Amino acid sequence: MTTLIAWGNIHTPFPFHDIPADLVPANLLTLSHNNPRMQQRWQCRRLAHFLLWQLLKTAEKPTALLGQISRTKSDRPQFPPSELDFNISHSGDWVAVILHISQPGEKSAVGIDIESPSKQRPYLALLEHFASAEEINWFQQQTNPKSAFYRIWCLREAVLKSQGVGIAKLSEVTHQPETLHIFSTHCPRGQLCFTDELPFYLAFFVNQESSILPQCFVWSEHAFVSQQMPDSVCYKVNSSNKIEKIRSRSHISKV
Repeated sequence: MTTLIAWGNIHTPFPFHDIPADLVPANLLTLSHNNPRMQQRWQCRRLAHFLLWQLLKTAEKPTALLGQISRTKSDRPQFPPSELDFNISHSGDWVAVILHISQPGEKSAVGIDIESPSKQRPYLALLEHFASAEEINWFQQQTNPKSAFYRIWCLREAVLKSQGVGIAKLSEVTHQPETLHIFSTHCPRGQLCFTDELPFYLAFFVNQESSILPQCFVWSEHAFVSQQMPDSVCYKVNSSNKIEKIRSRSHISKV
């Protein structure tokens, strides 16, 4: 099993036109809107497509899969049924993509969520809409309320997005921060990791039982740069076994 994650910023130039034309959907070729927010979202979608193309090449998988992406009834993009699954998230000018490859005959399910730290929100008021009393009590004891809030938020989005479920189901995810467990009927068993040591908050879910050691990449100045996953808090999802906090040293090298 292999998990790859890539991220980038839309203000870092990327050669989108290097992607073969037959692998690019028409809505990513030209933008007819002058609205700055629409332009930002369009650029994020283009960067996501580019990063997914790069990940397929890195994983030595057919890039022709880009031209075979379909959408589920809940509008979640997916590859044709196979051992590959991917998911995309963007916030502000940042984009992140996850690609997971399971063993032949096994189905992958992944979800990823990023949130820009520049966003200011009434954290406690929002939590009262979907979080448990246990979570709110834990949140109020944390020294970094912003990171604590986005940990609670991002992990929910990541597990729900693995099945194309929207944020209306946030309250149907049980998060136990003290024991590092997550339970939800809206995703399979697996693991989830959260980090606040990137330019954005990041959570990703993978339906695998063994410890997640993702290969991470960032698009930087015309190069795909390999980077180890920053220090992360990892959970078991829909399991009774506890996963301890996983830490790794950052290491950057060009590939």
